[in-house]
Formats: sequence, structure tokens, C-alpha cells
Amino acid sequence: MTKVRVDEHQAPGVLHFVTFCYIGSLLVGCTTCPKGAAETPFKPNPPALLPMVAVVNAINANNLRIPTLWASLNYSATIMDNGKAHSVTSDDGILLYSHPRDFRLIGKKEFVGTVFDMGANENEFWLEVVPGVNQLWWGRFKDLEKTGPAKLPVDPEAVGEVLSVNTVDSDFLHQPVPVMQYDGAADCYVFQFNYQAPDRWFAQKQMWYERATLRPRRVVLYDASGKPVLDARLSHDVHVQVPNEPAAGGPLIAGDFRLFFPDSQSRMEFTLKDVQIFKDMGNGRHIPNPGNFKVPDVSGTDVRAIQIGADGVE
Repeated sequence: MTKVRVDEHQAPGVLHFVTFCYIGSLLVGCTTCPKGAAETPFKPNPPALLPMVAVVNAINANNLRIPTLWASLNYSATIMDNGKAHSVTSDDGILLYSHPRDFRLIGKKEFVGTVFDMGANENEFWLEVVPGVNQLWWGRFKDLEKTGPAKLPVDPEAVGEVLSVNTVDSDFLHQPVPVMQYDGAADCYVFQFNYQAPDRWFAQKQMWYERATLRPRRVVLYDASGKPVLDARLSHDVHVQVPNEPAAGGPLIAGDFRLFFPDSQSRMEFTLKDVQIFKDMGNGRHIPNPGNFKVPDVSGTDVRAIQIGADGVE
């Protein structure tokens, strides 16, 4: 290393200048030193990224073909209630959906009957958990305007949104206003849906769509303060059976769902099987129908019903 000598009689300004130059030479010289940690390289954009309107059109073209849904399923969950974990499993469950809001997921067990029932319609929501809990929470959406969001171990309305079979409004200035960006690390188009509050805008939902397939892979829902209330991972797409159409040509829906609720720390997983637009029950009867989306009647059972938001209180 070259030594730098400065005469002690030189002016202080010269001394400072030489010292500065010497330190600078050390910094320049270190550019060839080995790095302690490899930097994450930037990824080039893949060719032919689609504009937002093209992505939305493709999503809607698939989802418009799913006005209703019936599926059998395997189900497992860990429901946290008052600090206690309750495990719920079912190999005999069904999923029902009707555009745009009606949703129901039921889990049953042989010799036991219903162990889990959750859903929502235009006016009401409910959550019934039997093993270790024996409770049915239910309420009306209009009452939540007075009390705020329902504090449940699992939010039925949120689970319905995770199905990701609703369409995206083609008016991109209509609330919830969507914004799309490309995430190179995940190789996904990411949509963020935003609402306007009196004093600010806030994110209500984010959705990740795989670039190569335009299929949903992740859904995160937020409250008005920006706190995540549900994080869902979707995978293993399956075709929905449509009457008079080949099975392989039906619209797609995710087959596996993994959900996590950060506040309660509850978890849910379900795998769809035998997915159909509707179940033909004969004599012109189909499932789902409007009668399938009602709060369960637990009168005469050991299940305790708790109304959320009644008279403005929980």
C-alpha cells in the first residue's frame, strides 16, 4: 500500500484535501474486492406482457361461464376460538356458489352429521362449528354498518371472495378501482382493488394471476386500515363440468385452496372434486338454488346460536 506523507507545516486545508483524496482512493480500490453477499439481479420483463384490458377480458371470459357451482370436497381446518384450537375435518363436504354473492361450504361426517357450515347470501352470513364449539354465529350485513366487521374465527363472506369466480368490472374507474402491475419475482399480474374513504383511498383486495395461464394463485383481503384479514393460496386448476359440453372444455377453477386468517390464526384447506355448474337432482330440480343459501336452523340441537350485530351489539 502506498503511504501518503504530509508535511506538518502545510496548511490545514491542504491536509484535509490530501486525506480526502487518500480515503477516496481506498474506496475506488475496493470496487474489485469480493462482495460479502450476492446481489439479487433484476429480471428482464418477459416478452409480450399483456395490457390490463386483455388480462381482464381473459379472466371474465372464463368466469362468465360459471354462474353457479356445485362441488364435493375434502375439508380440514383449525378453528381458533377464545385461544383454543378446534380441528375439523370432513371427507364428505359440498361447496355451493351462485353469482354474485351467494356462497356455502358444508362439511359432514359419518354418524355425526354436519361439523361445519358457513355461507353468505345477499342479506345474511353465518358460521357453524360443531366439534368442541357447538356454536352458530350469524348476522345481517345491514347490522354490521353499526357495529363494524364481524369478529369471527373465519369470515364467511371473505371465503366466498376467495373462490375468484366473479368478474372484474370493465369500467376501471368504478369502485373498487383496479390497478394492475407485473411482479417479476412471482411472474404474475397483480391486481389491487381500491375504495375511496372520506379521507383517503384504501386497498380492499390484491389478486395474483399467473402470467402464463392467467389463473389466480393468491388472494389477500385487507380491512380499511390496510391490515390483512385473509391470505389465500390457490392451485391445481380443474375443469368445471358444463351440461352438453366435453369435460375438458369447461371453464377453470382452482382445485386446492389454503386459507389463513391472521387475526384469529385460523386455517382452512379444501380440495374440490366432481366440480359441476349444478347438480341435477331430477324432476327439474338443480342444486344450487336460492333455497340452499339460508342460515341453518339449529333449533332442537345442542348448537347455540349467537346473532352478531343485533341491536348494534355483538
